[in-house]
Amino acid sequence: YLSYLFVIFHNLCGGSPEGINIILSNFFLELVIRLCYSNLNLNIKLLVLFLKFVTRSERCTVRRNSTKQQTPPEKIDLFKNTFRASMPLTDDYVFHAVFGRDTEESRAALIEILNIILERKQDPIRAIVIKNPIEIPDREADKESVMDIRAETESGELLDIEMQAGDLQFYQNRALFYGGRLVNSALQVGENYDRMKKSIVISITKGRLFPSLEDCHNIFEVRDRKRGLLLCDRLELHFLELCKIDDQKPVHALTEIERLGAYLKFANIENRQDYVKQILTMEDIDMTENAYRKVTEDELEYERRESRFRYQLQRNTELYVARNEGLSEGEAIGLKKGRSEGAAQKQREIAKNLKHAGIPIAVIAENTGLTAEEIEKL
Repeated sequence: YLSYLFVIFHNLCGGSPEGINIILSNFFLELVIRLCYSNLNLNIKLLVLFLKFVTRSERCTVRRNSTKQQTPPEKIDLFKNTFRASMPLTDDYVFHAVFGRDTEESRAALIEILNIILERKQDPIRAIVIKNPIEIPDREADKESVMDIRAETESGELLDIEMQAGDLQFYQNRALFYGGRLVNSALQVGENYDRMKKSIVISITKGRLFPSLEDCHNIFEVRDRKRGLLLCDRLELHFLELCKIDDQKPVHALTEIERLGAYLKFANIENRQDYVKQILTMEDIDMTENAYRKVTEDELEYERRESRFRYQLQRNTELYVARNEGLSEGEAIGLKKGRSEGAAQKQREIAKNLKHAGIPIAVIAENTGLTAEEIEKL
């Protein structure tokens, strides 16, 4: 029995399953025979163990077979029956729809990209809670909302993730504000400071945020300015600048974070489909691709994204027109005021010359429109 159990546990722990069938058959036959002649309770326990192993083996076989039947990424038409071309992952609404919903798909996709960005291969995030899932009615009512994703890992880390494709002016301040908001909630009332949760802000930008830095992924911490001594590790700010990724490099020459960035950047561009397929073949982001595909196949999601896009476009147009009208009105008012002040100044010059020529003040006042007091001061 010890020999049989050793083989079974060896295979349960990852040993090769080939050739186990004969051993299991012999085990089962001997077990049935001994049930008639030996300790009944012991053999029933062994039988239960055997059945559990068989069940697990069948599940593993089904899983292996289903994996073999999956179509390789390079043979899939990523744009077939989807609105993918019109729904870029660099759009904040689409990004939130893929990674920010309170669903298994979104959570799995978010965990996938977080483990890459935070370089968590050795200590991967395995579970996460979306703290601000935005439901459809909320999205419809508030088209101006900022689509950042707030989440908490199973170990208590607080995260704020945002895709930013628009204006980057003062964006560093904005990211720091997000970090401060997380730090402010990292301790409960009455907790000691050693219980403070770690706060992590992740900003993915389409544009260039740090022109002097070459790397696409930069991490900022609270450190001493002179010596670089880390004050504490309770706050991190990650910036992933998609524009810095060199898409002329072959996929195998890119780093893991660069491949993720290239995927986010080109996932909706049809003429880069082969490039994206290579990334999917090399990088383990299947959950992200599946969640993204599900969103881009949904016509209602497409319409909601278009509605938000049209609203923002109209809003920007209105602000642009109002600003130009304000400038034009300001210019007109300024011109009128300038002309008025110029005319008044001319009258003062005339009055001053007449006064120096000895003309009576009453006569000067009558001809220039200035008061006697104004003329006296000239």
